[in-house]
Amino acid sequence: KIFKGAGAPCAQGTMRDSRTAKIGGRNDSDSESESNDNDGGYEAMECEWPNVGLDEDIFGLSICSLTRDFWLLSVKKGDPVNRYSRVLTSFTLLFGCLAIQIFLLSQVKRFVSAKAVHDVRIAYDRFEHVMYDGHTTVFAETPTLERRGIGGELGQFFNKTNFYKLSDEDQASACRIPLSQPLFFWVVLFVWSLVCMREIRVTKELFQGLITNTQTCDSMQNALEDEDGIEGGAFVIARLTVGMKIALTFLVILPRFGITAYLLWLGCRWLLATNNFADLILNSVALEFILCLKDVLYLAMVPRRSQLDLADTTIKPPQPKEPESLAAFTGTVSWGLVAAAWVTCYMGFRGFGWHVNGWQQVLREYQWDVHNVCTQWVLERYAV
Repeated sequence: KIFKGAGAPCAQGTMRDSRTAKIGGRNDSDSESESNDNDGGYEAMECEWPNVGLDEDIFGLSICSLTRDFWLLSVKKGDPVNRYSRVLTSFTLLFGCLAIQIFLLSQVKRFVSAKAVHDVRIAYDRFEHVMYDGHTTVFAETPTLERRGIGGELGQFFNKTNFYKLSDEDQASACRIPLSQPLFFWVVLFVWSLVCMREIRVTKELFQGLITNTQTCDSMQNALEDEDGIEGGAFVIARLTVGMKIALTFLVILPRFGITAYLLWLGCRWLLATNNFADLILNSVALEFILCLKDVLYLAMVPRRSQLDLADTTIKPPQPKEPESLAAFTGTVSWGLVAAAWVTCYMGFRGFGWHVNGWQQVLREYQWDVHNVCTQWVLERYAV
């Protein structure tokens, strides 16, 4: 039964009547008369989700090629040479994409992030030594000297007037530490984390639709089903063998998740060490190009025929049926909450007279003593 006037169908799905006799106690098997007795009840609606298209990138191409070509081989359609050639080409692109991403991640950590971390540690060490009149403890000596003032900002050794004993360069280096403007930095990290959470969410739903919700079969002959009834048209991946599920998990899903999780951490580390507010924004944008590499390679190097086959291949939705509920409308907000929790735990936070250091290891034992000292400096240097 389609509910007219209830709005557009949910993601092109169908809205079905799922009347219940009383809240939380009955199901669709209850009689219509019992349901009608409850005049104050509401009609519960259920959304039946359609099949989901694969992402048009290198990862989607690899899934399409592996399942579609091995299905064609099992049912003896097409030239086997062409089938094996496309599988080889698709996975060459996949491994090439993964190799480039891993290489770039290692080089960004070695040449970009490491230099930024080194410089910001030196800047904060100089600030601590001068502001506390040398009353510091040596927190670390290698790879750089890291001293921390005794007693913190509210202690007896902190001298706010010593800020003007620093050189102009040292003042600028200290006041541009991202943690000196915690709210601004928190928002930048939150946006960057949302970019990575979006990728993690897509990977999770891909695992659900491709591995969890797909039935297990003994042969790839039963893997694909005709979706639109047209010969050679769209297919849905309805079943997979155990071996195919293992291959897709370890060759596609886990590498995609691992690279995104590592990039999330590396990006937060680099941004926290970025000692310039303008570069802080630019660096957060620049990091995304590593995630976009899978799209660039797909658009630049994948033949048109493979792109058409990918567009005609779908998988089961992560949740085939979803009843109307509060979680259905607001549940995905939890990804934003996870991102906010990650950012807060990573950078730490400051209260009135106390602070909690986060998981970050860029400025270890950071004392949150830069913000107040730099207030006037910021007003003077950024006035327009």
